[in-house]
Amino acid sequence: MALAVSALKYNYVSIQNPKSEKPAIDLTNHLVQTEYFEDLLSPVITMTLRIRSEFDYIGRVPIRGGEMIAFSAEVGGTTFQFGELDGSGNIIPDSGELYVYKLSDLSAPSQAQDFVLNITSVEFFKNETSRCQFKFKPQTIDQHVRQILGPHVMNVNPDKILDENIETSENTYTFIGNNRKPFYTIEWLCPKAITNSVQGASGIGTTSGSNNAQGKGTAGFLFYENREGFNFKSIESLVSSTTLKSNQKKSVYSYVYKGKGATGNPSDPSENTNINLYYFNKSTDVRRALSTGQYANLTIFYDSLEQKFSQIEYRLKGEVNDSTLGGDDKNDDEALPVPKELDQYISRLYTRISDHGTVGIGSDGLEASGMDQVDQAKSISRYNALFSQSLNIQVPCNTNLKVGDIINCVFPNLRQGQTNSLDESASGNYLIARLNHHIQANACFTSLNLIR
Repeated sequence: MALAVSALKYNYVSIQNPKSEKPAIDLTNHLVQTEYFEDLLSPVITMTLRIRSEFDYIGRVPIRGGEMIAFSAEVGGTTFQFGELDGSGNIIPDSGELYVYKLSDLSAPSQAQDFVLNITSVEFFKNETSRCQFKFKPQTIDQHVRQILGPHVMNVNPDKILDENIETSENTYTFIGNNRKPFYTIEWLCPKAITNSVQGASGIGTTSGSNNAQGKGTAGFLFYENREGFNFKSIESLVSSTTLKSNQKKSVYSYVYKGKGATGNPSDPSENTNINLYYFNKSTDVRRALSTGQYANLTIFYDSLEQKFSQIEYRLKGEVNDSTLGGDDKNDDEALPVPKELDQYISRLYTRISDHGTVGIGSDGLEASGMDQVDQAKSISRYNALFSQSLNIQVPCNTNLKVGDIINCVFPNLRQGQTNSLDESASGNYLIARLNHHIQANACFTSLNLIR
């Protein structure tokens, strides 16, 4: 078995206009490099193909946007595929193919034509041509997500909406679509979704600081697409999965950093698990954390039906326990550090008004939509804390990896060039937040942004 950085074989890379009777055109021999991207914060996957050829592909296809792309390659012992071909070599619609949304970096010297095809999944186009135009009845938010992705709005292929990838939210909610785009609507729902039964606030909120109510639990989901399809997952379930040991979850891959330039036998399969490069992005910003109210915030909530004000304090640290912080044998103080006990001081003020009567539910039409009084405070705190620190690594190309997966990283303690022990603080399980596969002859690698 060859090292993943050099093992590459294209099975097919074809382009075809779905509205033309012309056969698919093979791009395999003219493909210079491929870049593939996934992101926890992106509802669609994207890819770029750099083409260099003496043929006029742009005029021959022609390439105007919306063309189908079928791609299949063997990379480092794994198969990387989007779309299938029939017996005649044409692309089979709805087989997982991708679509061109932009042609860029075009240059046409005298001997060759060089350009980049920017491609994405078909749901990008469905999102731009669909709208949420009706009232969504009271149900859990995950059911709203299924409804939006389903035949009533986007009509996504059911194979891309797997049950295990759509996590159930605890709270029910109702709203009016207001002609918003599907992906915008789902991302608007993400901060309102709650992953456990702890909701709202404890105690009776008043306008007196000594008797403020306390916000309980956390809020916030993420909606993203990876190679398995669409995912709707809570932050807590994603991060808590990093506490699993390697033998508890089959999808955990393990990578080891052996030192800069430490490459052994290129025919040894174990080389595929080396970390080529890494650096920690220590981006904790106390000023930003204070401005967003990450450590402590206060919500002034007005109940429009009862005509009462409440003050609700929320502190993220007290609502996230150590079993959901992604560390092995880490305690709460280490995982969510609060400098100089800043969680004792309110740094942001939110104001919310209940929406009684706005959606016309209940026997008298005056019931609220179901929103948590402090979902805004909870979700902003959790999102900001999630991405405050990260690890970036480069490994030999492994196209089986996808965002939302867990990988295990092992880093040694380097002392005077010797590695006698592990770096316990850096080693452990991480969640893949962003991913880039770089596929090119003799230079295939995967770049990962990791969090925990």
